[in-house]
Amino acid sequence: MSKTVKNVLIVFTLICLVVLVVFVIELIVINGESADSGGSGQALAGTTPDEPENSLPPETPAGGGASSIGTGTGGNNNGGQQTGQGRPPAPTGKRYELIYSQTETLVLYADEELFEYNPELEMAYVFTYKGEGNASLLVSFTALPLGAQRHAENFLDGNLDGNESNVSGEGSIRRSSLSGVLVTGVKGSETYEAWIHRIPDDDSDPSNDIGLAFVINYSNDEQKNAIYTILDSLSLIPA
Repeated sequence: MSKTVKNVLIVFTLICLVVLVVFVIELIVINGESADSGGSGQALAGTTPDEPENSLPPETPAGGGASSIGTGTGGNNNGGQQTGQGRPPAPTGKRYELIYSQTETLVLYADEELFEYNPELEMAYVFTYKGEGNASLLVSFTALPLGAQRHAENFLDGNLDGNESNVSGEGSIRRSSLSGVLVTGVKGSETYEAWIHRIPDDDSDPSNDIGLAFVINYSNDEQKNAIYTILDSLSLIPA
């Protein structure tokens, strides 16, 4: 083979290698562009530019509808539970401002046609039901050296003639803004419920704690609902 023929073969081989390299590069570029286009199309099909993937419409808040209050029977000890009671209605009746602390006053409303208020007591307020039967609301100051929870355990012992009481823990006093530890008990046909509310103070010594006890007794739903209306209206204002 002559030298000229060898040179021609070498040049031809080099050209083939160059063409092969260019072809491979173009093939890689084309495949890469196809992959990118496929991925973008999938993302756009699932979302909009300003909407995150898997976005959901806002949920309706739990309990967003009108809440209902069970009335139960006169002997039902669950009457003071606060689950699902919602906001209280606008208060009606006569407005009473009672001593609470040096900085705040306790406000409540009671229907004068249904309740008689006794202003003669010291450190206590009594609203007695005027209708048939024995029913009332007593609001009185009480010492809490062991805390509201421990105080509630034996608080109704003097009212139940030896019957046991049940402490349900701390929660709202009906639908008011005040809270307290609830204790309930039954004596015959009469139901007793009490909320032990601690009055906040700046004293770090718990043995000096003072609170208010909200004690109610009733024998039927009419009496209970009338008293609950008073409890729903409880609020605090600056003294």
